[in-house]
Amino acid sequence: METRDFELLIGRNIIEKYRADRHRPAVFALAGLEWDLLDEVWPPTYSPGGELFAGRIPFDRMSSFLEMGCGTGIMSVLAARAGVERVLGLDINPAAVRNTELNARRHAVADRVTARESDLYSAVGPDERFDGIYWNPPFLNAPEDSVDTSIWDETMFDPEYAKLRRFLAEGRELLTPRGKAYLWFGEALGNPALVADLAEETGYDLGVLAKTEMAEIPEALADAFPADLVGGDSEDGEDAAWHLHLLELRPRQA
Repeated sequence: METRDFELLIGRNIIEKYRADRHRPAVFALAGLEWDLLDEVWPPTYSPGGELFAGRIPFDRMSSFLEMGCGTGIMSVLAARAGVERVLGLDINPAAVRNTELNARRHAVADRVTARESDLYSAVGPDERFDGIYWNPPFLNAPEDSVDTSIWDETMFDPEYAKLRRFLAEGRELLTPRGKAYLWFGEALGNPALVADLAEETGYDLGVLAKTEMAEIPEALADAFPADLVGGDSEDGEDAAWHLHLLELRPRQA
C-alpha cells in the first residue's frame, strides 16, 4: 500500500471512530485543568498536542499570541493564563470557536482571549501582529482527490502539506520582529523531513523545543490502526517509536 493511501485509511478510521463514540465526556482533564468539550469539536484526549509542553513556549516574552486550529482552546487559554495580554484563536470549525470562548470563560481569561471562525489567516485583521503563532496541524498527507471540504477532512488531512506551507509562508508576515512560529508535529504520522524542507523554503530556522516518545498508539485511537499494517519494529531492526516534536521556527533575517 502506498504511504499516502495508508494515511488516508488511517484518517478515515480515526474519523469514523470519533463519529461512533457516544461516550465522549462533556468535561475532560488535561494539563492539570478541566475543560469543556462541545460536540463536533475534536477531543484532545484522543491525541494530546503541544499543550503537553506549553511550558516550553516562552509566553513570558510575548504580549500577543495566535493559536491556529484552536479547537477546545487549550493553548489559547494556557497562553492567557501565562500572562499573554492578547490571544487570538482561529478555527475553520464554528463549534471550535464557541468551545474556545467557553473555556476562556471557564478559566477567567475571556478578557484576553478572542476566537474567530477563519480559513487559516482569513480572519486576521490587517494591522494584527503576533509574538507567537502556534498550530497542531493535520499530519496526514492523503491524496488530494480522496478528501473533501468537510470539517473532519479539513482537520485530519493536508494533501501535499499545502495548508502547512501557507501557514508558514503567510504567518511569517504576521509575526512581530521578535516573533516565532511553533508547531506540534509527529514522525509516525507525518513527515518531519518535509517540515524542515518547508521551513527552508519559507525562510525559517528550525529548532526542536521538546520531543516525546510514545510507546504505543493512544488508547482512544488504538483500533483505528489495522494490526496488519502497523508493525512493532522499524526497518533497521530497532523498536519503532512514535516521536512527537514541539518545533520552534525563527524567521531568517534577510
